[in-house]
Amino acid sequence: MKKTLAVILLLSVMMLTVSCMNQNHTAADPIAPEQVTSSFSPVAGKKYIAYIYVLYVSKDGFAGSGNFNDGVYVSYAGANKVFKVFDTAAVIFDGADYKVEDRTLRGSDTDPGDFSTKQTIAKVISARKSDSKAGEPVYEKPIIYLYPEKDTVCTVKLDVSGGITCSYPEYKENGWESFIAKPDGTLIFPDGSEYYALYWEGEGTGELDLTAGFCVKGSETVTFLSDILPKLGLNAKEANEFIIYWLPRMQDNAYNLISFQTTAYTDSAKLTITPEPDTVIRVFMAYKPLETPVKIAPQTIETPQRNGFTVIEWGGAAIK
Repeated sequence: MKKTLAVILLLSVMMLTVSCMNQNHTAADPIAPEQVTSSFSPVAGKKYIAYIYVLYVSKDGFAGSGNFNDGVYVSYAGANKVFKVFDTAAVIFDGADYKVEDRTLRGSDTDPGDFSTKQTIAKVISARKSDSKAGEPVYEKPIIYLYPEKDTVCTVKLDVSGGITCSYPEYKENGWESFIAKPDGTLIFPDGSEYYALYWEGEGTGELDLTAGFCVKGSETVTFLSDILPKLGLNAKEANEFIIYWLPRMQDNAYNLISFQTTAYTDSAKLTITPEPDTVIRVFMAYKPLETPVKIAPQTIETPQRNGFTVIEWGGAAIK
């Protein structure tokens, strides 16, 4: 079977500032909030909702990417007791107090450094985790590692059918351009900033294929992923990061229908790397939570060899 999916894939933020929060208020307010897009004009008296992918959490607030051109910083006392990195927060705010403002958040305010703020939301009605069962968006995590055989100047470009919505470091007009990749995976950009991987999110417009795969009990997620990820070409560090990210989303489901995508994903998110690597391994998992098990044709897994300049990417999407 095939499911049509706007593939939610995934960093970087130029921050907004949000203040004045009430954690107990939810999206079930009598005035239904409208979803914020990157090009909206607020109307006084209306409520708006923004889905924010949490990238940084402190006791004073959390920061993340959202449905804006930039990101959002939410000031909320005790946020580290409510949110954690990789959560998706639904922030509801009153559009009457939305304004444009120039400001800079320093590294002391947020973890990933300095960010230019272009917008401020002055009055927040509530902040809560998104409800995936209600169809609210939960952003996923494509991450790219580069392992050349020697220090190499690289450029990485993506052609995502639905567009890139967020990236870290920032994905610019010509992609991630002219950075140095080291054999241990360290990436050094022209401004001297250092990263261990490239991180992005976006939307694909193609179909994901669930005609073959695996039906796995949620309680057996760790065992399944620990066994199959090395067969898909991930090393121990990459597999650990994959499991840490996906385990909380899968282990409490009765069952998960899992299929690792090939051209259904790569045709929707084309990756170009200069100089061309010797090995490119892209692991993209589509899964569908199930209440009862189903029969599915087993998926054939072929283990790739990591030879020469190797590039690894992993990500995924939940199918409702």
